[in-house]
Amino acid sequence: MKKLVGTLAVSILLFANMGDASAHSGRTDRLGGHFRTKDCVYMFHHPTSAVTGKTQGTIVQLITKYNSNNKCTRTLTTKKVMWNTVKYKK
Repeated sequence: MKKLVGTLAVSILLFANMGDASAHSGRTDRLGGHFRTKDCVYMFHHPTSAVTGKTQGTIVQLITKYNSNNKCTRTLTTKKVMWNTVKYKK
């Protein structure tokens, strides 16, 4: 009986934390990124050729054009984009 209760307790603890493993749905826009909704920072996961080689200002304009998150696109600046995965022109 003790073994069954112990196994049940461990199982509950394991399954209770499973929801935390997924950060987001994985959906990206046609530029290869999405907004982090808590602070409206735009994150590129797999930048497409549409943004490669463009200037930061041009990329911000493209994000504003192709992303439907109006709340975040209204306040988007170059400082609110995570540039670490994008090959952009300086």
